[in-house]
Amino acid sequence: MISLGIEVIIINSVKAIIDDWDPIDLLYHAPDDEYNMEIAEIEQMVKSTGGDVRLLASEIYDLFLRSFGEVTFKTPYSECVSVAKKIIEGTMGR
Repeated sequence: MISLGIEVIIINSVKAIIDDWDPIDLLYHAPDDEYNMEIAEIEQMVKSTGGDVRLLASEIYDLFLRSFGEVTFKTPYSECVSVAKKIIEGTMGR
């Protein structure tokens, strides 16, 4: 079981990375909690994918596609790979 302190570190790291990425370009005019639902799901994905960058990238890509639709989410999968790598490095120290 992961301790509450580790959970907070993971969620804060994921939030910083996703907000910096801002794949839909929302944060310049939306509240800073705009991606919080996706961030919570990604935090769970980090644990379930066990550090597999490609699997996490695929899940992130699918999540944003479901959340925003293909008309709005036009980010290439390759960007999701880069983001997944940053998340794994930031949360698992790899």
